[in-house]
Amino acid sequence: MSSRIGAADGYSRPYRGGVCFLFLLVTFQLHSTFAFVPSGHEHHIRSLSSSINTSQSTIELTDEAILRDIDINHNNDANQLCSYLVSEAITSAGDEILQSIDTTTAYQSPPTPILSDEAISELRTTAQRYFEKIRESNNEAWGMEQVDLDELVSTDAESDVSWKKELDDALTQNIYPLIRSGWPSHDALSGDSQPVLTVTSATLVTGWGCPGGKATLTPLDRDAGLFVAHIDLGNDGQVANTLSEETPVMGAIYLESLIADDGEIQSHEPIVGPLKPGQIVVHSSIERSSVIVVPSDIHSLEQKYKSSLDTVSRRQILKAAERTRHYALRLVLTTKTESNDETDIPEAPSEERSYRLRESSRLLDSRMQYLTLATELLDDAENHLRLGINYLVKISSDNQLGLDEQSYIDKAVFHFEKAAALCPTDARAYSQLATALRAKMEYEKRLHMEGADRDYDSLESVYLNRMRDALERSVQLGSAAVRVCANGIDDLSLSLHKLAETLCRMGDFDAALDVIDKWAECGSLRSALAVEDKNHQHQSPIPSFKWIQAQGDDDTNTTILNRRDIALTTVGDLRVFEPADVSLLRAAADKHFAQTAGQQTSRYTMQYEGNSEVHLDDLCSADPDLKLRIDRILQEKVYPLVRAAFGEDEDEPEPKGSICVYDSIFVRYNAEEAKAAGLRGASQPLHQDGGIYSVNIALNEHLDDSENGFTGGGTFFEALTVGDGDDYIQRPSAAGHAIIHKTTQRHAGAPTTSGVRDILVIFLTARQPEKSEIEEVTWRVERAMRLTPLAKQLTREKLISCLKLATKNDPTSHALPYALGVHLTQEGDMNDPSDERWEEICQGVESFERSIVLNPADARAHYNLGMALSDRHKYAMRTRRMQLLPPPQEAAESLINALETAIQLEIKCDEAGCSNGINIAEAFLTLGDFVLRLKNFDLARKYLNQVEACIKGVGDTDEDWAQSMLQQVSAMLDYIHENEAIVK
Repeated sequence: MSSRIGAADGYSRPYRGGVCFLFLLVTFQLHSTFAFVPSGHEHHIRSLSSSINTSQSTIELTDEAILRDIDINHNNDANQLCSYLVSEAITSAGDEILQSIDTTTAYQSPPTPILSDEAISELRTTAQRYFEKIRESNNEAWGMEQVDLDELVSTDAESDVSWKKELDDALTQNIYPLIRSGWPSHDALSGDSQPVLTVTSATLVTGWGCPGGKATLTPLDRDAGLFVAHIDLGNDGQVANTLSEETPVMGAIYLESLIADDGEIQSHEPIVGPLKPGQIVVHSSIERSSVIVVPSDIHSLEQKYKSSLDTVSRRQILKAAERTRHYALRLVLTTKTESNDETDIPEAPSEERSYRLRESSRLLDSRMQYLTLATELLDDAENHLRLGINYLVKISSDNQLGLDEQSYIDKAVFHFEKAAALCPTDARAYSQLATALRAKMEYEKRLHMEGADRDYDSLESVYLNRMRDALERSVQLGSAAVRVCANGIDDLSLSLHKLAETLCRMGDFDAALDVIDKWAECGSLRSALAVEDKNHQHQSPIPSFKWIQAQGDDDTNTTILNRRDIALTTVGDLRVFEPADVSLLRAAADKHFAQTAGQQTSRYTMQYEGNSEVHLDDLCSADPDLKLRIDRILQEKVYPLVRAAFGEDEDEPEPKGSICVYDSIFVRYNAEEAKAAGLRGASQPLHQDGGIYSVNIALNEHLDDSENGFTGGGTFFEALTVGDGDDYIQRPSAAGHAIIHKTTQRHAGAPTTSGVRDILVIFLTARQPEKSEIEEVTWRVERAMRLTPLAKQLTREKLISCLKLATKNDPTSHALPYALGVHLTQEGDMNDPSDERWEEICQGVESFERSIVLNPADARAHYNLGMALSDRHKYAMRTRRMQLLPPPQEAAESLINALETAIQLEIKCDEAGCSNGINIAEAFLTLGDFVLRLKNFDLARKYLNQVEACIKGVGDTDEDWAQSMLQQVSAMLDYIHENEAIVK
């Protein structure tokens, strides 16, 4: 047990933003592992890795042996995969060179379709039948689906597959000649061996056409092979449950390399399309691309709010994704060399070798050998990126590197710089470069602290400026993809997080706030659930509600404390979730938990035994009916209810933009599982949420209301512990009813002691207002929320400035002055006798007092105030400043009141199973020590006698800190006894 709470974790939130750079790096690497790879290639990559692993178990392979295995596998793939599709004829290789081809472009896309309408319709129909059977057998909903073309050939084996003949003709007459014309100097297309083009992967992809649909049919990534031929196959047309739209939906390709280098990025620049059904786009496999759907007028849409991510284009693209289910055919092409000698295996093209080395390395322990070899073969951005990542992974995972650490960091920086130079439009390269520079800066700092003769301040400035430049470019490029839905929001959020921290380290807080606002906007775009329609006049009634109120403080007249509304609870017959809604949601969660077999899928960091979590977006993506139901509830009940309840708050105005879901999570508390792990029950600790408002919906009954219900559980509100009441644990009145509060309200999940308790928690934030000149005032809460964890990464001077800035943005938050008080009083040097240190201690005391005014129920604030008053008293005695202290009686009353209040509040929290972790024994020891200095022996004895009882109560008697504390108590009691004897 810590002797004092608050120095590091006392004001943390369960927020995903407070993780270190190297953890973000590992997260990125794991994400990259699951990139889209054509299934045929994935099988052979795994086969190659398996054979290599088997060989390595007996002998380490040489580079030559590795390349030999790769050449064999490439040759087998080129001759065996997709053998049902025609290869380029040797006699015509190079004969049908198309004229008037611009060879300087990154892609080729002739306007004339290469497949007929009949062939496209037949191919789509065959795919539809195939996917319907798969969905029926797996009981799955629509989503992003793919199938190898040979599966469809087998499906239509008994019929005349006319589309197959047309595809062969298209390869012979269009695709192969187009590649030779567009890339005439490509190394793999020339040579004495007369290499010919062939298809090694043919994958039909389809996706969405349902509520919450995504715009991407393939993730933003590179492909296998040498070239990719993308053939648009059109869509099913209007689907059910969507509004009729006049603008047709069409396919397109997002090509990352088309982003302009001048920094003036327009959302539509990287889009190739819209594409007509049957139209083709061919590009090199080294291009990072994504298949997306767009409205047909995408290039004419006005680009309003260029500083915003939520552009007109983005909104229309998402609507298009919901309206139709789109199809595309992706062909991966390489070259092969005809040979009659089976022992003479031709050398694979360098791009193929590089790709296979890179992908094989993901599954092998000797990945550095493979990546180094890949880079030696081909000076490729992806090779450098992967090498840099692996060097940083070694740094973060190996504490015994010694002198190699600097070498690894320098190599990581080198490879990321090379990746950025070779592919200047890849946001990942710049983000990871900043990570490596951060590692270099921390290494230099460590050397400086160990006594190395280095001008660290100058070095830090150089590194911070380079990090800022890299991250600004990463954000710029990442924003371009997000604005047209070609990539998810997470990568951009991570870059914005790192950029905000870098700017705070530089002391440029104004720029940091701008970045934090965009970071907050990312949060508002994360969920696919319905956004509030402010133009819609709601006719349906909303649930009735009443306020849950805390007792006020009669000793103060501040307006904040006179307003003691803590949360609202819905009441009456109309519930937020009707029984049918509850049943549908719980059934979806049951299915998810059964499929994941207990594996945790939540992105949140507070994971405890007995708790199972799943994000509502994940449930809705697998169940369109559930998505429609949730959207209706949000629009008709939740959003209007929040506006009605919080719209008249003068201190915290309602959002000016549309309310939306920041995140939402289904939580299942299983008491038996928690108890089996030695816990009191299934619970969550005291915390604050992300976003602006929290909506907690009960999904099953308590034992008081149903014989099959759970016991315990509920939401523990810290604010309700003030006064004589004991109703600090609140539960909605019935399943389907809700409790709604501001996210800054500290609360906990009280232990569920028997049975299972299911809840749905929805975190709400707001979109940027339609008019860009209007500031979203509620984002000030988000600013403060994000500045607080960022402050922990800063030097003390900048940390305090950062917390003061956070307080300025959210003056109603009690957590900010509390955090400021912790750092002012506990992180400074108590042996420093300067006036500056004295002023810090006094400011720290004032900060704790301000926090208590804002939240008189925070036991931590009272506890740390008492400790700070004690420290101030001791400091004043040592530095001869006693005359600056309050009168002794007033000082004693303040300290005693602070610590006794902390003890009373903590006891209530502990009884509810929601302890702050305060060391009550130390509180009694501090009280005893203080009043003993005032010669109040009776009161001192009273406090000191409580110390041992507290230590025994938590079972920590044998701990070193406990033994030290008991020795101090014994000495003080002896002192009291001696002085009382003298008096007698």
